[in-house]
Amino acid sequence: MVTEEYTRPTSSTRFFVASAIWAAVIIPLAWLSTEFLSIPGAFGAGYFWLPQMAMPMGAYFLGPWGWLAAAVGTFFGGILAGGPLLINIAQNPIPAFFGNALLFWVILKVFRVKVGVGLSPHKNRSLRSVIILCVVTVVVAVVAGYLIGLATTALNISGNWGYLAVFLLTIPAWFVLGVTLNRHVIIALIAIIVSSLISAAMGAYAWQTIGEMGASAWVIVFPGWAFGDIVAGSLSVPLMWVLLDVMNSRGLNWNLAK
Repeated sequence: MVTEEYTRPTSSTRFFVASAIWAAVIIPLAWLSTEFLSIPGAFGAGYFWLPQMAMPMGAYFLGPWGWLAAAVGTFFGGILAGGPLLINIAQNPIPAFFGNALLFWVILKVFRVKVGVGLSPHKNRSLRSVIILCVVTVVVAVVAGYLIGLATTALNISGNWGYLAVFLLTIPAWFVLGVTLNRHVIIALIAIIVSSLISAAMGAYAWQTIGEMGASAWVIVFPGWAFGDIVAGSLSVPLMWVLLDVMNSRGLNWNLAK
């Protein structure tokens, strides 16, 4: 018999453990994106900011613990990448906590977004299949980003169109997962855009001041940061819809955004 003790996170300790696990997921994603960002298009870091794929989901399912996981995960990822401490603090945990996680969660709450609404039924949907699809989609996105980065660098042309190309490559996952556009999905996507822009603004300001880039940070750092977050964050929306469905099918109820 399944009891509430096991289907609901009834203590702060369980949330702490869950957020620690989620932070451990974000750390390598942040490390990869930070470590290779200086190489044109390497691992698609410039076109698909890997941590942003996980942070909105953590914010939704774990609430404040998810915000903390976003901050801790990006901070230690930046540390592993060898970035200077002050700029790491300013560009990773602060924007991740307040922008990518907290603001996203607030928008969902304010506009009463019901995650899971409009999800088409899938008889064979399982956590394993969702993970496999996610991994395949991410690999395709980052490989495409890598190739686009190399091509645009070799041709000495702007690579901004690459963001659209990488985003379009994630669209098939929406159809496979069975997530269609509706009011709740659209607002969630708007929340991704708004939170990504705010996060990018925080990051650009950090580089303008602590990073001593001056006003050029808003031309160099801000656009790539915002678009990279938006492209990766958009994939977190259908994953969030499906993950909630998988959890509900198992009698679990860990989402705090209700």
